[in-house]
Amino acid sequence: MSIEKKALVTGGSSGIGQGIAVVLAEHGYDVAITYSTRPEGAEKTCAEITKLGRKAYMYQQEMSEPDAAEKVVAAAVKDLGGISLMVNNAGRTIFHSVLTITAEQMQYLYGLNFRSYVLCAGAAARDMVRSGTRGSIIFITSSRGERAYAEDLLYGGFKAGINRACQSMALDLARYGIRVNCVAPGATVTKPERPITGTPFSDAIPLGRMGTPRDNGELVAFLASDKASYITGVTIRVDGGLVLPGMIEYTSHTELVHSQVNPDWTERVKKELAEYETREPE
Repeated sequence: MSIEKKALVTGGSSGIGQGIAVVLAEHGYDVAITYSTRPEGAEKTCAEITKLGRKAYMYQQEMSEPDAAEKVVAAAVKDLGGISLMVNNAGRTIFHSVLTITAEQMQYLYGLNFRSYVLCAGAAARDMVRSGTRGSIIFITSSRGERAYAEDLLYGGFKAGINRACQSMALDLARYGIRVNCVAPGATVTKPERPITGTPFSDAIPLGRMGTPRDNGELVAFLASDKASYITGVTIRVDGGLVLPGMIEYTSHTELVHSQVNPDWTERVKKELAEYETREPE
């Protein structure tokens, strides 16, 4: 028997994940979320969900761990009574030049931003197939997966990989009526006290403002709904037109830059490289 409106959202204690979880509750979903280090944020998300008359569950889990996907999906299936929507959102951005990246940093970002997404999708899809649920799997990727930025080889590269992997997963699961899509946020304000308009950066975005978690949540809810029943294997940007004119997004120091390589960036990388080459062996 098909499972209706039961969602698991990874990384739901703040920002885009929190916005997605609350919007899904508004659309009638019971929601389970994961969090890594912010129980107070997860509790706030769950409180918002229960205020809307829906059930909420939270699990502390570092999603970069190899067994994280199976653990959280199994817990959500038990508590929710099944899953009809898997939203892979938990992630972290770490900027580094190819000159200084370490194996440890690469392994961490791979585990969090790629492996956990694929394994959560697989675990959720197996439950959907077993229950006969024509469900939905959605990956939160990034406009960085479509446009190159300096110091972004890992985060942007793994997001681009998920965009491509989504297409193959959509083919694998189409026979079961399970749809797989990506939502790619652009510059998004994840803290309510920060303005979405009236800054040099927001003014430069074609639609004149920064994105919000709700912008992404509404698209997730649409893609998971019957209104999108003929959409699978696509990546949709939620960026206000950010990348269309070739704009550069923020650097790791949240400064707006006007070229991919500039003197400030070059000098900083030289300093980092010098520190890298003189560090003590681990």
